[in-house]
Amino acid sequence: MPQLHRFDNDSKIGDISNEQLQFLIDHLANDEDTEFYVDYTILKSLAAIGADPMLIGMLENSLGHHTWMKFTWSTDGPPTPWIQVVPARPGRRGGRA
Repeated sequence: MPQLHRFDNDSKIGDISNEQLQFLIDHLANDEDTEFYVDYTILKSLAAIGADPMLIGMLENSLGHHTWMKFTWSTDGPPTPWIQVVPARPGRRGGRA
């Protein structure tokens, strides 16, 4: 069963059906991309063209007070988190402080 996960913190949005996933791919995806971007305007547009109300509600709940949200889907659990490399501060060398 496909699962949706927020891209920023990998929290699970919820489980969706294959039909709901196909709807998202058909209306939001670019090429073979597994990442989607939504805001409240996009959610209203999706609802107007026949998106499942449960799917819209799930995305609205996850969006919460944020202006927009990037999310991804998988069929085998949450995606592997990205690693962020933070450069060292000038004048500091590696090793113990």
